Amino acid sequence: MEVARIRQLLLLWCRIRSNRVALVGGNHTAARFCTR
Repeated sequence: MEVARIRQLLLLWCRIRSNRVALVGGNHTAARFCTR
């Protein structure tokens, strides 16, 4: 697998995850995990 593809997948997954968590209300954890 290429690094670019993995990176894209990770970004997409992180975005979906952050959206989900934002709906729940635990936004800070997703944000901290995303912006590293």
